[in-house]
Amino acid sequence: MDALKQEIEYMYDDFCDYMRRDTRGVEIAIYGTSSLLLAVAYHKIRPISKFSKASDIPKHFIRDKVKQYGVLKSVEPNPGSSLLMVNHRPPLHFLIPSWKLLPVKLPGISITANGYSWLQTVAVGKKVEFIPVSNKSNDKSAECFVQIVCPENKMALVDVSEALLKLGFAKIEKGSVKDVEFQKYLKSLQKYEEKARTERLGLWTSLPSQPWILKVPKDKLKSLIVSLLPSNRRLPELVR
Repeated sequence: MDALKQEIEYMYDDFCDYMRRDTRGVEIAIYGTSSLLLAVAYHKIRPISKFSKASDIPKHFIRDKVKQYGVLKSVEPNPGSSLLMVNHRPPLHFLIPSWKLLPVKLPGISITANGYSWLQTVAVGKKVEFIPVSNKSNDKSAECFVQIVCPENKMALVDVSEALLKLGFAKIEKGSVKDVEFQKYLKSLQKYEEKARTERLGLWTSLPSQPWILKVPKDKLKSLIVSLLPSNRRLPELVR
């Protein structure tokens, strides 16, 4: 046992002597590992990659729902909807010229002329956060969820699609994005479109007005009907 312990000590001493004599190999290994890690981090984060067209967005950014940042510079009319021209700002954006803009389309909704005017008036010039959900190479625009950063409160965000639907300045259309999370998001927007339709806002103003009874919430309507019945014809409360 003592002989084995002594042999291990000799081997350790020899290894330490070798490391002290020749550190070039160690330095190469350290620098090589650091370079590899830096390359992997650059590929994942893209700190100086400015997106100006849909195909610039890496596939893993879409898969991992990587949030991006920028400024909405203008809104351009486009058949079926409007394009948001975003000045994308990567983490090290101060190293890159800012004149190239990324055309962004709000997926799953069609924007009206009033919506176009609203975006021009309210949203242009504001900082935005957006998450890419599609970047088909044959499309000139990237489909993204877009949120406006409120100037008064940097922590407050306004979902652009939600705001347009609430005002009746857009309507939901069947989109080409098959992402499961996007479909859930689109389903959550339906309540805002339905509310605007019920209140006859924006593009829904031309619809005939609803009878007042259809505007009453179902639970209140049930209570109203029960209250109108004679007491001897009402069901016991537990049964109801």
